[in-house]
Amino acid sequence: MLYRTLPAFLVLTLAVVAWGLVALFAWTISVDEAARSASAGDEQKAVITNAAALRMHTLAQETAGDGETLKKLLNVDVVSASYMIEEVGKIAGVAVKLSDAQPENTQSTDASGPKAVGFVVAADGKFPALMHAARLFETLPVPSSVTRLDIERTPQSSGKPSGLWHMNVYIRALTTSDI
Repeated sequence: MLYRTLPAFLVLTLAVVAWGLVALFAWTISVDEAARSASAGDEQKAVITNAAALRMHTLAQETAGDGETLKKLLNVDVVSASYMIEEVGKIAGVAVKLSDAQPENTQSTDASGPKAVGFVVAADGKFPALMHAARLFETLPVPSSVTRLDIERTPQSSGKPSGLWHMNVYIRALTTSDI
């Protein structure tokens, strides 16, 4: 009886060992596939990171000339801007008085970056001339904008309308020069 059961146990042992080897082989393939997948994911992340860095570098190189152009455009000192504002009054035929120029808070952390200066301008004259001056204030040859414009008729003198108007303008100009 032992002679009959011994080969059966031997075949059963060989079958179990064979299935064990098949399971070990499948587990090894699974581990290798997981390692390849992780490696491919890491390589893809590296490629994406390098592509983003390359795009950023290219963008920086392409815009370097624009940055220089912007610096040249903004390289107007406060005194020159005030002279331009006063010149508008002469061109439009109105009396312009620059009463204040104040630096504005800007979020720029760069010391050589753009800074904003607010000019408070008062002008007196006929209405069409004041409107012409307002249009000229909007188109100053410096980066600027009119942020507030108030026009009112001047009070009458001895019961007669004076025909003159008064205008207050707040002009915000950008500059890279020190304020």
